[in-house]
Amino acid sequence: MNKRTEVVVAFLFLSVALFAQKGFVIWDKVNNIPVNRASVYTTYMGKVRSTFSDQQGRVVVDFAFDNLTVSHINYQKESVKVLPDTLFMEQSTQLLSEVVVSPVGEPAWVRPMLMGFVKTKARKYRNVGVQRYAYQTQNVGDTVLYRFASNGLVRKNEYFEISPLENVITFKDKSAGCDYGNLKNTLYHDFVSDMDEKFVKEHKFYVDNESENLGANVVRILFKSKKDWKDSGYLCIDTLQNAILRAKRSTGLAYNVQHRTNALVRSTINAMYGHKYKDWQIDIEAVYQQADNYFYLSSCRYSNYMQEVFGGKKKRVEVYNVISTYEAHPWQKDMVGEDAVFLLLPRPFAMKIIVSKKESRQEELLQNVKKAYHIY
Repeated sequence: MNKRTEVVVAFLFLSVALFAQKGFVIWDKVNNIPVNRASVYTTYMGKVRSTFSDQQGRVVVDFAFDNLTVSHINYQKESVKVLPDTLFMEQSTQLLSEVVVSPVGEPAWVRPMLMGFVKTKARKYRNVGVQRYAYQTQNVGDTVLYRFASNGLVRKNEYFEISPLENVITFKDKSAGCDYGNLKNTLYHDFVSDMDEKFVKEHKFYVDNESENLGANVVRILFKSKKDWKDSGYLCIDTLQNAILRAKRSTGLAYNVQHRTNALVRSTINAMYGHKYKDWQIDIEAVYQQADNYFYLSSCRYSNYMQEVFGGKKKRVEVYNVISTYEAHPWQKDMVGEDAVFLLLPRPFAMKIIVSKKESRQEELLQNVKKAYHIY
């Protein structure tokens, strides 16, 4: 082997070694499964570089960093200065195992019970009085990092109303406003509120006889859409009270485009900007607790991963990975100060071309709340 060949071989070997060092795997330490759609990012002087783990938990880091942050809605945040071969993450919340469709057919009692739940849920699930809430959301894109935390009071009349008492925004500067988007999704589209007779008719149900001990009279029921798109999950139901205590639902691209956007608006924006959804995955996990004679949403974990493609002269792909958490508990009326100001929280929308003056005013009031900034 001549010297030139030796140099080429050495260069190729070094290149492969350097590339290999840029990749690692994110793994669930307890369940021994890959962690997908984790955000991996670094910030420096107001700039952000980021990437995400794939379905096998694999990550490729093609940018320089001094410190790398790894975050996922269901796991404790990690920080590394040197890439490991495998990064083991610990859960920040107890997770039930994922849905595995049972070969056993649907029990005869399941569908009538769920239909009965739909008919009685309005009486059982009510937002009575005032609750204290804590809401956090984070959006990690290709070149952007945004966090928003809001704590305050929430109540419901015809619409939900909030009194934000403390609001903190983390961004590269002070140009960012308050993002209540997933708070709207959480309150207006939690699992129970979206569960209706149509949901029961369009899904198959299976009883998980091998699930964890969930308590007396509580059964875990798996569900999967009858249609050829991703829409599956589970619900834990107290069969004695016919009340859902916990639920998780995962929906994919086809379902989300069909149910969370307007066809006319979608086609208009596509014609204007060449816009299409390349990927769109939403995971919602809700927990309900009982207070007196009613149930309320006590916590919700909301994950929204989206890839959008824009055509035209400036073709590009934009990636968003938004994760949000919400917690609430009843608040005594005598603890609500007389100076508490409640602002209307409008219903969410994924796409909209025309916004009314009333809607604009409602959003302005939400943005005008007192807030603090953390600049990175």
